[in-house]
Amino acid sequence: MEPTAKKILLITPTSSKSLTGFSYAGPHLGGLRMAGFLAGRGHDAECFDTNLKMVTGEGPTLEEKLAEKPWDIIGVSFLDETLERDISNLYLAKKICPFAKLVAGGIEAQFNYQAILDSSPCNIVVQGEGEIPLLMLANGTPPGEIPGVISKNTAKALDEDLFNEATSAIGWETINYESYWDHWKNFYQENGQYTDLVETEIHTARVFARNRCPIGCKYCSSTGQLTAATGENVPVISGTDENLINVIERIVKAHPRVRTIYFTDDDFCINRPAAIRLAEKLAERDFGDLTFMCYARITDITEKLAVAFKKANFRLLYIGVETFSENVLEEIGKMCSAEQIHRGLKILKDLDLKTFFNIMLTTPKSTLADVQETVCWGLKYLGDDFYGGGIIPAIEPLKGTGLTAMHWDYKSKMVKVGDTDHYLRRDFLIWPEDPYVRLALQRYLDGVDKETEKLAQQDDIAHQRPQSIAIYQLRYMKRLLKEIGEEFPEAAGHLARADSSPRRLNAAFLSGILSHP
Repeated sequence: MEPTAKKILLITPTSSKSLTGFSYAGPHLGGLRMAGFLAGRGHDAECFDTNLKMVTGEGPTLEEKLAEKPWDIIGVSFLDETLERDISNLYLAKKICPFAKLVAGGIEAQFNYQAILDSSPCNIVVQGEGEIPLLMLANGTPPGEIPGVISKNTAKALDEDLFNEATSAIGWETINYESYWDHWKNFYQENGQYTDLVETEIHTARVFARNRCPIGCKYCSSTGQLTAATGENVPVISGTDENLINVIERIVKAHPRVRTIYFTDDDFCINRPAAIRLAEKLAERDFGDLTFMCYARITDITEKLAVAFKKANFRLLYIGVETFSENVLEEIGKMCSAEQIHRGLKILKDLDLKTFFNIMLTTPKSTLADVQETVCWGLKYLGDDFYGGGIIPAIEPLKGTGLTAMHWDYKSKMVKVGDTDHYLRRDFLIWPEDPYVRLALQRYLDGVDKETEKLAQQDDIAHQRPQSIAIYQLRYMKRLLKEIGEEFPEAAGHLARADSSPRRLNAAFLSGILSHP
């Protein structure tokens, strides 16, 4: 059978209004060639010049052209200098012609296809010359079978039944935990630092209980992974209590040395009633001296949850604190307040549920006052052996995160790929915009490893894990802030103003409003 003729609209790159100031605008020859080729093969193909109306005032607008027909395929050609306007044209096409296949082409689309697939409703990118790929697409060939086409095929998230099936399908009985456990046991024994706590920490098995955290913190890539992959707002899916307990029983039976089950989800407690219910069932089942640990948001923490976890023999909670500055909490989209952080940490201390939390020293928008406040409270908490912590110098620009999309000034390095002619740009952190914070971070990065190594040797710390060296790192940043304040009078003023907030809050603690443990 002859393929049905398709209505195809090809849209030219959309230049800025300043185009006429330095260039002779003219027709887009590539788009016209493709339209003519497709029309010659029996399709109703047109090329629409988006610049004609802007330059001469003649002809319809793009909105009017899109509304003319029920287009089957809409192709947008991309250039580097027109990228953002061309992406906007794809969104306009999706709005007016929701059932049309959207295609991107041109040299910018070929070399920057990831940005287009991530940032637009287009799922098909054509590399090189577009005539044959567009013809095959118009004739009904699936995108995945067309040479020169990159297509994004949206994912389908696991539902609860499949999530449980996949968790149960892991070969828990054949996982080689013991080789790892033996390595670390020998390491600590050789250094004379093997204790019962170290044994409990080493002999750990990880279990997934939830599919995602939906909060959307702007520095986190995993929170939006399933949403981006499926194009939908994926609900939080949890393993059933029965399934999780069955998995734990299998692990204990197959690996009798196990001492800790680690629920390694981004937020095990995102559904607080479900977390409490599972903890109560774990307590009823009574796994003896087997301990548990998990991740949780500070806003998940209530006395009821902490009590249930203690009864179930949870020994440690990883809490996403990140900062004690209200400004930074808002910047990173943490959706909690500093007061909630302090209150949650107090509950955990009062009920003797050990806590580990990460601290970000700097963010793109942080000020010296923000850094000072976080360092101050970090030292207060980590000076108490009850709390453990890890230090993150700055936001890492992970692909798919809000902060990565909003900022461009990265600490980067070009890395050669093996023996090839290719290089990768590795981005390690986002530089702060405040010049004094940037200076503090630069000095910190230049000297913290040497400082930490010296102090770790003095204190005979063989394994420099985050919680073992966090106090050294905070003290080092505190010293750098003091030095910068002494060097720069304006910076000293910022630091002096920063001192007031921790002192006011500390007074509240001491008066019993938020009584510090």
